[in-house]
Amino acid sequence: MTTPGRYASSDNSFAGSAGNAAARGVMLIVVAVLIGVVLLAKGFDGPSVTSAGPVVTTTTAPSVTTTPADSTESTTSLDSSQSTETTAPVAATTPSLRPPAEVKVVVANGSGVKGAAGAAKGELTAAGYVAEAKNATTSNIELSAVYYIDGYKEEAKVVAQTLGGTESLLRAAPADPLALIKSPEGLEDFHIFVILGLDGAIG
Repeated sequence: MTTPGRYASSDNSFAGSAGNAAARGVMLIVVAVLIGVVLLAKGFDGPSVTSAGPVVTTTTAPSVTTTPADSTESTTSLDSSQSTETTAPVAATTPSLRPPAEVKVVVANGSGVKGAAGAAKGELTAAGYVAEAKNATTSNIELSAVYYIDGYKEEAKVVAQTLGGTESLLRAAPADPLALIKSPEGLEDFHIFVILGLDGAIG
């Protein structure tokens, strides 16, 4: 009598089922490997996405480069304003005096005091001037004066001071200064005409 239980089939059906199971296992391994490869591939593709990050950061570069340009413009405007403020004022030029030897002076006595013109001539000659003593057209001129032709005002100022007068005595010569002098022959090229008056302000 045969004991009931499981026994291998005589038609090798057990071996066939075992072979099928092994094949399925191999298939599962292959599928797992493929899935792993795909996941790894996607994992390696990941950095290409993150590499787009630096492109975003490079957009800040123009703002950095424009900042120096703005600072340069402000520096230039500051320098120009400073150069304007530090501009030195132009000094006024003082006209140079001619040496006394190049200045011709005639002293005309209108005070009525004998020898007054000669004494004034001596003072001017001692100072280096070319001087002549004459009489004025009249001997009773009230106010003393120092007349000068154009361009000789500064020299006339010194002549007045040499004779003890002040700048207030200066006058521009009339169109014909020789009309102030009696016997004016030889005085055509003279520059300054000193008239001694009754006020005794000069001479």
